[in-house]
Amino acid sequence: MKKYNPYRNIFYFYRGPSHREKRDIDKQLEDNTTKALINSLEYSNKNLLFNFFKHLNIKIKDSKVVNFDLQVGEDLSRPDALIQIDANNYFIESKIDAPLYRDQIERHLKADSTSFLICITPREKDIEIIKEIGKNNLAFITWSEVYTFFKGQLRIHKEDQTRFLINQFLNYLETINVAPFNGWNKKDFEAFLNLEDDPKRELRIRVKKKLSQYLKELEALVKNEISYKDLKCDVQNIKVKSDGTSGVLCRPPLSKKVHLAHFNFYLNSDAFFMGVQIEGKDPANRMLRNIKKNRDKFLDILRGLQEFHLVIRKRINSSGRPRDYTGIDIINILIQEDISIQDIEYIINKMEKLKLFEIHCGRFYKRDEIIIDNPSFLDISFRILKKLEIYYQFATV
Repeated sequence: MKKYNPYRNIFYFYRGPSHREKRDIDKQLEDNTTKALINSLEYSNKNLLFNFFKHLNIKIKDSKVVNFDLQVGEDLSRPDALIQIDANNYFIESKIDAPLYRDQIERHLKADSTSFLICITPREKDIEIIKEIGKNNLAFITWSEVYTFFKGQLRIHKEDQTRFLINQFLNYLETINVAPFNGWNKKDFEAFLNLEDDPKRELRIRVKKKLSQYLKELEALVKNEISYKDLKCDVQNIKVKSDGTSGVLCRPPLSKKVHLAHFNFYLNSDAFFMGVQIEGKDPANRMLRNIKKNRDKFLDILRGLQEFHLVIRKRINSSGRPRDYTGIDIINILIQEDISIQDIEYIINKMEKLKLFEIHCGRFYKRDEIIIDNPSFLDISFRILKKLEIYYQFATV
């Protein structure tokens, strides 16, 4: 069985020595991504290019004379790419991590006032810069929209070479994490399977960035919900020995999340978990007192969460370092319709015997479940958060 390797993609690139400055690495990524776009358009069916321009609302005439170039030197500026159709120039300015500056755009337009400039960045907010300039020969699109456009073109183009290039380009955009969230797949879980194969953490950092994208999109979905309108996302750093990646949706300040009930998301080589987590001493003890005081209400809440897991973990500090805790499962209950008040008493009894404990309530998905390997899993995640709303409210009293 072949393990996922990003270098099998024709557009992916070797980053070179790790000691290089971040701005050099960012520039290499930006240049390579522009090149991937241009190569995909240049060597595919010509209709792919014309459809792309149509998608950008740029009117052009069909022409047999189309030329492409990269790193185009102008008197006042240096656009990242050029697409020349007959005598008309269409320049591209692309960004990945670097910001988009108004003065840079204006220099491009001044260098060739008869040309058209297309700006591509990962950030939707950058469109405000384009609106402020207000030129008719200026267009904007995010890399996420580029991904969606190319994905849609697979339904149109049947030629082997065009389909191959589109699929490779889509895979590349997924790998560098500028694509919209499209589900958790095999290569995400495999990144944490053999840590010795990932000494630079490259595979795991890719999944961490994907988790960040997933949480940003999920945060946007819940921002208008009464219980969740203040939630903000955060993702933990990947350490050398990290065998999973985790993130949260939590009320700010995020630095105090251990003291608040919050939503936790965790992915390792075997499964993906999402649910409400209570881990600090004070919120855990408050939850215990609340359960003891409202046994029947808590039972009704759990009856509405069938197929969810309720996990109680013993919290231990084995290293002696502050805030360095790990958990050991004490009970793990798969909630079913026959859950009873006796089960609630059992849960209370277990928690009362623990000095420090954590409480998790949520859904586990095994790595091979089809439901998670789909863009629709984002909407499923939103529905799970909504289903957990009454539990979350109970935990935050």
